[in-house]
Amino acid sequence: MTGTDVHNGAPVATTTDPARQTWGTWVQAHRLATAFLAGLVATHIATIVGYFMPAIGLPKLDWNTANGAVYTPAASPLVQFVTGGIFHYVDGIVFTLLYVVALHPRLPWRNTSRGNMAKALTFGTILAVLSVAIMTPLVYAPAMGGNAGFLSLNFGWIFVMAVFLWHWLYAIHLGVIYNPTSPGDR
Repeated sequence: MTGTDVHNGAPVATTTDPARQTWGTWVQAHRLATAFLAGLVATHIATIVGYFMPAIGLPKLDWNTANGAVYTPAASPLVQFVTGGIFHYVDGIVFTLLYVVALHPRLPWRNTSRGNMAKALTFGTILAVLSVAIMTPLVYAPAMGGNAGFLSLNFGWIFVMAVFLWHWLYAIHLGVIYNPTSPGDR
């Protein structure tokens, strides 16, 4: 079934035929399901890359163990890794749901592929700033017996850069998957 809709003052052909829908229109109709998927995939890919960062001269970012040190400080390393991983993935999904519900609709860019990527990268940058300014120095470093200092700079500028790259990688995958578009905005 096809019809006509008005978008930005111009008629646009629409369809209810699932075979003719684009990913962006599907996302538009299934925002929370897509947010869950995007949060899971983006968190997983960034988490795995965090373990391989030493291959490109950056420090390993093991957020699973860092979270485990916070939530289960007296547990074995394996238990810390597993419990920390559960909390880490839940955090990634919850932050993505908050982004979709509260931040994405309020950011100024249009719901185009580029606009949604700009929104996601903005969100990733916000998370990176919160990570180096609050979470690492006040939560993760003390739980692991370290002192990150102001903006985590006691760990070196390369650590701060790695945290930003990690969050931007998360954001890129978030922006690719959570990419709602209106019929006239491709």
